[in-house]
Amino acid sequence: MNSVRISTLLFGLLIGFPGGLIGLDHHRAAVAGDVVVALHQESSAVADTTVRIGDVANVLGATPSDRRSIEQLDLESLRDRDDCSITRKQIEMRLLLAGFERDSIKIIGPSTVSARRSSPAKLRSELERLLETKLSQQFAIAPERVDIRLTQTPQLESLEKRLAAGGFDVDLVPRNEFPVGRTRLAVSILDSSGNQYSHSFDALVSLSMRVAIARGPIAQGAVLKPEMFHAVDRLITQKADYANPDTAAGRTASRYIAGNSILLTSHFRSTRGRSSQTVKRNDLVDVVISVGRGEIRLKNARAMESGEIGDTIEVLNPQTNRRFNASILGKNLATVSTNLRRR
Repeated sequence: MNSVRISTLLFGLLIGFPGGLIGLDHHRAAVAGDVVVALHQESSAVADTTVRIGDVANVLGATPSDRRSIEQLDLESLRDRDDCSITRKQIEMRLLLAGFERDSIKIIGPSTVSARRSSPAKLRSELERLLETKLSQQFAIAPERVDIRLTQTPQLESLEKRLAAGGFDVDLVPRNEFPVGRTRLAVSILDSSGNQYSHSFDALVSLSMRVAIARGPIAQGAVLKPEMFHAVDRLITQKADYANPDTAAGRTASRYIAGNSILLTSHFRSTRGRSSQTVKRNDLVDVVISVGRGEIRLKNARAMESGEIGDTIEVLNPQTNRRFNASILGKNLATVSTNLRRR
């Protein structure tokens, strides 16, 4: 009866308020701990060729990280058609495939919702494909692990006439760390006539990676056992020091960890007190950044923590005074971490 009341309440919110978000704060406690996916009441416009959950529904009650991950889960392709119908069952199966527990999911709203392309998406699709390829090459990541979604239509409209003549190619301006989340990508475009010019795109960049998810609440001081978490592949859209699922067992929780949380290295007691360390805090290291078949070397970056070969540590760029993660290759040598894995 309680779940019927909750669903009815949220369904009423969706009918009464555009997007279903106004007034949510007064009722958030009723769905705390659950993932609520509320389908839109009307047809949803999709800006590219892939229909994702965030295009056809609002995601409520989840952690910010889970909400972003759920919104990016793909449902259908509009590459060869202009519209399609998405069902509640389709969304439920996609969430289960992504590793979410059935009893933690509530799907409300109409039984189906229509998704349609808002405009011809050929240019957007081609640019996203090329940018995914270039970014994966820069960081030596498999292309299928990288997802780029361009978010500003006016930026594309300004290019349509210039690129209407035929094929084109793009090169990404090198980055010193993988640009996860909402970002701006600076590119150099070469059109079919040999003209080269610079452009920038607002984009949402996601990286598919394997993370550890707590099966239930974990108390402070508890030693993590294999049955207390499970490893799943998630599209990550937020920078964080994600715990490595292969080495998480045996670590001690430094704080209370809520169930269904993605495990972070900050959730556990530090293991930096090891006696043998290849790089020590404040050591100067050279950082190698792969760019295509070549590489860029950042000299005299400062190690902000200690570690051994294979560890990922925080490093300070002396030129920009910005911090980023790098994996230790040897004494005074590291490379930009491409999998966001921490010790």
